[in-house]
Amino acid sequence: MRLPPGARVYLTTVISLAGVALATWFGMQAGAAGPGRRWWTLGAVAASVTAAGVPAYEQIRKERMRAKAQRAAVDAAVAMRVTMNDALDPIVRQLGRVATAGRHEREALAEAVIPMVLDSAAHLAGSGRVRACLFRFAPGTPMMLVPAQYSGRVDDPLEPVTEGTAAGDLVFGMIRHNQHLFCPDLDASPPPGWRVVAPQTYKSFAAVPVAAGRTRLAC
Repeated sequence: MRLPPGARVYLTTVISLAGVALATWFGMQAGAAGPGRRWWTLGAVAASVTAAGVPAYEQIRKERMRAKAQRAAVDAAVAMRVTMNDALDPIVRQLGRVATAGRHEREALAEAVIPMVLDSAAHLAGSGRVRACLFRFAPGTPMMLVPAQYSGRVDDPLEPVTEGTAAGDLVFGMIRHNQHLFCPDLDASPPPGWRVVAPQTYKSFAAVPVAAGRTRLAC
């Protein structure tokens, strides 16, 4: 059974103090030159070793745990970097093609970047049933964002986001101020006025604007 850190500190402190006390008492008994002096001396030595050894062992254990945590952090950082490189490399290559293409080819190549970005976003967001969606502005009033493309989970239908609703005002305000929205748990702490209406079943979301300079393009 693994002890909690607080209980472990308390236990090791008690053992160390008990070892010091016993070593002192055994030493006094051995110094009295009474019967069994050899055993009192051995007891004093054992208690002294215990009093000094327990803190030393705990220090070694903590150093090993710290080194293990550092190795785990480095491994996680390396794994994340490899994952990011694998996900972003095709996008970077495609953007290079867009930059060097002629005027007639550029639009088609630029459109081909979108599914790459959505696939990478869905992959990097997690291993669960994640979906990355692109919402484009629709013409007319009120302003509306309509689903254009997606990658990942397919069962929930995609609904448009309309300005003037609670969710729409929140999203359009985010876009205007070039901010982002993130809700890790819609059951526990949904944004003000945000509702998940059947047949939607998602439990968390993140929303970010797609912009070029000051021009807002999508979400």
